[in-house]
Amino acid sequence: MTTTNQYRFHHLGRAWLLGALLLASIGQAQANLAPHEMLESITIEMIDALRSQREAINEQPSRLFTLVEEVLLPHVEITVMSRFVLGQHWRRASDEQKARFSEEFKNLLVRFYVAAVLEEPGQLDKLLDNGRDMIRYLPVTVADDTRTTTVRGEVYMPGGGPRVPVSFSLMRADSGAWLVYDVNVDGVSLVANYRTSFSSDINREGLDRLIERLAERNRQLLDEINGKANPAAAN
Repeated sequence: MTTTNQYRFHHLGRAWLLGALLLASIGQAQANLAPHEMLESITIEMIDALRSQREAINEQPSRLFTLVEEVLLPHVEITVMSRFVLGQHWRRASDEQKARFSEEFKNLLVRFYVAAVLEEPGQLDKLLDNGRDMIRYLPVTVADDTRTTTVRGEVYMPGGGPRVPVSFSLMRADSGAWLVYDVNVDGVSLVANYRTSFSSDINREGLDRLIERLAERNRQLLDEINGKANPAAAN
């Protein structure tokens, strides 16, 4: 990811994570709802769930990491996202490389944005204080045979900051559930940014080295999250 866009994503990561968290129970939503209606219903459910766990998360921030991993990842199409991120390099990769990259890329997404939320004490409280009005979706109509769609919305940042435009690219699985394969925050595509950065790295050092560096970065991010959860252990 370029330095400029990494900076933007780091500071908008809270909005992305929050929007992603709102997709948590996507597979449980009613099948006859339009995508934006489904997201709205999930928003209400997820906000209420986060509020009920607010104290526990504040006491042990690593719970947020567990929450994201358990409730979000089943509703993100990681393999498709990984394929789009690697582009032409995906076609040249072995099955083992594809599996390793998908695993490390998944971990990177979760840990990077959880670390962004944990960067400031009380950030989760500020986000939840906005309540159910913190994100609004624009209506979208899809046919029964529609396979992909985009749901656009706006995130209202704490403290009356500027509205942040977000959009979720979704694809319909064989089960009928909608799965996320890209997130766009303030006009910046997550997939496109990583594709540009990773392609340069692969051309310079090779795919195996990229996977190794992702694994190293994931370990560092996990240590940072654990350090925030257990300050005494970090000393």
